[in-house]
Amino acid sequence: MSWESLEAIAAVVAALAAVIAIWLQNKSFKANLTADLAMKLDDRFTLPEFMEIRSRAARALQYHINEEDAEDVFDFFETVGLFTRRKALDAEIVHSFFFHWINLYWTAGKDHISKKQRQTHLAWRDFGDLYLKVLKIEKKEDPSSEDLALTAEKLARYLEDEIALCQTRMLTAVTRSDSQTSEGQQ
Repeated sequence: MSWESLEAIAAVVAALAAVIAIWLQNKSFKANLTADLAMKLDDRFTLPEFMEIRSRAARALQYHINEEDAEDVFDFFETVGLFTRRKALDAEIVHSFFFHWINLYWTAGKDHISKKQRQTHLAWRDFGDLYLKVLKIEKKEDPSSEDLALTAEKLARYLEDEIALCQTRMLTAVTRSDSQTSEGQQ
């Protein structure tokens, strides 16, 4: 084998190593972006303002009044579904962060969603696909999960928990206000 042949082989090996390094770095970068996006969505989902939106949505779905109040929550999960479909988010990460709420709001809102989809076929399509993806993961990860077949009682309890988010926030605000007032009087 000639010296030129060895140099050519070395150049090919070096180029291949560089391509693999770039691929690994890109994969790591994408994983970091996915995790960052999931945490930002989780932060938004737990903002006090969004907790009030969730509380109103749960009340609307629980009592079947003003069910349009649930649409902001459906829109949130539509966005999460879009990011998942476009591979900006991994379905397993979404499952880990949001399965409980995706399952809750899809199950509680499916009649309202279905009615809207008859008018506008694309309404919450990504939310529906996301629900099926995370449901599949839940079945695989925990086949005996109680959330796979929500009873009416459990669904009602979960919705009441969401409704209480607003009440808990208001109680916390009143408690803080009272403690600040009493501190000012001392």
